[in-house]
Amino acid sequence: MSRRYLEILEFTQFFDHFVFTPNKENALEKELKREIPVSVGIELVVVDMSRNVDFIG
Repeated sequence: MSRRYLEILEFTQFFDHFVFTPNKENALEKELKREIPVSVGIELVVVDMSRNVDFIG
């Protein structure tokens, strides 16, 4: 069985929001962000049924 991820859609959603990031003193700083990168994908699972003759399910 092998697995791969396939990205089917990528876009940027524009939305004002705050994020908190640690600074050098380990204190959190509030920062305004204006966009969110979005990536949509699927996981492909490939099974070689010719090698798994006893496989049920």
